[in-house]
Amino acid sequence: MQEESSLLLKSLPFLLQGALATLQIAFVSMAIGVCGGIFIGILNCRKIRTKYSGYALNSFVWTVRGTPLFVQVLIAYYALPEIIGISLSPFTAGVIALGVNSTAYISEIVRGGINAIPEGQWEAAYVIGLKPWQTLQGIILPQMFTITLPSLTNELTALIKETSILMVIGVAELTKVSKDIVVRELDPMTIYLGAAALYLMMTSSVALLAKLTQKKEGL
Repeated sequence: MQEESSLLLKSLPFLLQGALATLQIAFVSMAIGVCGGIFIGILNCRKIRTKYSGYALNSFVWTVRGTPLFVQVLIAYYALPEIIGISLSPFTAGVIALGVNSTAYISEIVRGGINAIPEGQWEAAYVIGLKPWQTLQGIILPQMFTITLPSLTNELTALIKETSILMVIGVAELTKVSKDIVVRELDPMTIYLGAAALYLMMTSSVALLAKLTQKKEGL
């Protein structure tokens, strides 16, 4: 037991560096997902979409949600540089893959949140002279964020865990760092349990922050 504790303490700085990288990847990917998801979700909501835009956007969402994230990471790292002619670092490729994946899921969250708002609020806004984009910005989107906050929190929690997939392309996130330590120290139980504890702390912190936000907003 003493040896395990000593190994964990010795490895903790490296594990914390991996955890920091995990959080950086998750938050950057979430930022991409939120920006892209809001854009696509708005264009694909019931009040705005057209027949052809709906078909195109739904095809994107269907493709991304219907293929494994693991494959998307490989495409971003190995195939995308050949398409665009620019070499991508493992970190950049991983963030792109996670960001695009998150965009598809968040767009559905946003679309559902907008569609859940009663039609009467759109009509009332039009009556007082607001244009569609003014209605979205001032009336619809604030309510949408309130409705979708739990789902957005779940998406961020999922992203924190899904960063572990980036180990396959060499990103030094928490799982990759843990594996490297295990190869060196030959004590998988201690190191992987320590990594699991750090993942649990990160996801629990996000959930707690979301609950505090919901209480503050009176939800």
